[in-house]
Amino acid sequence: MRYQAAREQLLEAVNKSTEVDLVRLSAGNISTRTEDGLVAITPSGVKYRGITAADMSIVDLNGNLIEGLKPSSETPMHTAIYRAMPEVGSVFHTHSLFAITFAMLSDTLPPDGVPNVNLELLVCGAPIPVAPWACPATVTAGEVTVELLKARPRLKVVLLRNHGLVAVGGDLNQAFDMAFNAEIGFQSYYQALTVGTPTLITDDQFAEVKAVYHL
Repeated sequence: MRYQAAREQLLEAVNKSTEVDLVRLSAGNISTRTEDGLVAITPSGVKYRGITAADMSIVDLNGNLIEGLKPSSETPMHTAIYRAMPEVGSVFHTHSLFAITFAMLSDTLPPDGVPNVNLELLVCGAPIPVAPWACPATVTAGEVTVELLKARPRLKVVLLRNHGLVAVGGDLNQAFDMAFNAEIGFQSYYQALTVGTPTLITDDQFAEVKAVYHL
């Protein structure tokens, strides 16, 4: 089968993501570039439990189906990111619980004027912005994501208003790490807010961490 390596890598990413509840049922979608410049993406409407490598879709950068099942409805968002950002090798779009929660709230996480709250969000490029509303399954959802990512090169995660999360990376492992770290960062911040007032990372501490980790 053509594109077998990309399909198997995508399947591995799906399986890792279901194990930690980044994706569930058929909600959320993952994609990666192929060696010849196409895109392997999860299919539309297929439950992730039991999905196979053969189920994965191959599309071109305009979203036209090349091989496989009907691609994810969010293909226009993924391909818009790839067209605008050649450095991005993989994209995770999750409907993970705490990402959705904060996508319904402030314009940034932490809120404007608040120093960083934890290391997980810091490595994702915090503060994490919430993009303006864009209808799911549209090119616009990709365009608002690209605008925010390009404005801050260290940023790897964007929240989509009332929708979910987009994480990018050079490959599937990097994009997975960003999506997972963001969800843990959101969850821990939420839990801290429910029991008290979170201790914040000060500007000086933030600078110290960035220097140590070369962020």
